[in-house]
Order: sequence, then structure tokens, then C-alpha cells
Amino acid sequence: MKKVILGSLAVIAILGLSGCDGAPSTSELVTANHEYEIDTWGSNSEVYEFTPKSNSSMSCVMLMLDNGKALGLQCFPKEK
Repeated sequence: MKKVILGSLAVIAILGLSGCDGAPSTSELVTANHEYEIDTWGSNSEVYEFTPKSNSSMSCVMLMLDNGKALGLQCFPKEK
């Protein structure tokens, strides 16, 4: 599980920093398909479900602890 989280962090960091020159983003902001909070013992978790613009047949789920110390991202094919 730790490898999945660390790998996800690396992917998110690469995607988030690619083309970053310190200027505010002028790209269109996209709203997640669903977002909600899971009440977990000791800390809350934010969950975001979205469909990537580059592949509408996939669905992705991102989980992030409120304290920012852990997060994960997983994408999978949508059911037909």
C-alpha cells in the first residue's frame, strides 16, 4: 500500500509541476464528478471521483487525508 501511495504522490507531483512557472493557472478548472468526506478515526479523508478528459472510458478516485500527509490515486475502466 505504501508503494501505491508513494507512486501516486510522484505522479501527482509530476502532473502538478509540469509546465509550472509560478504564474497562476489560466486553464479551465474542472469540477469532480463526486466529492465527499469519509469520517475516519483520528482524521478525515476527502474523496474525489472524476473522469479524465484524456480518456472518458476511465474513472479515477483520489483519496487525501485532511492533514495532507497521505493521498492516493487510482484509475480504472468504467463498466459498460
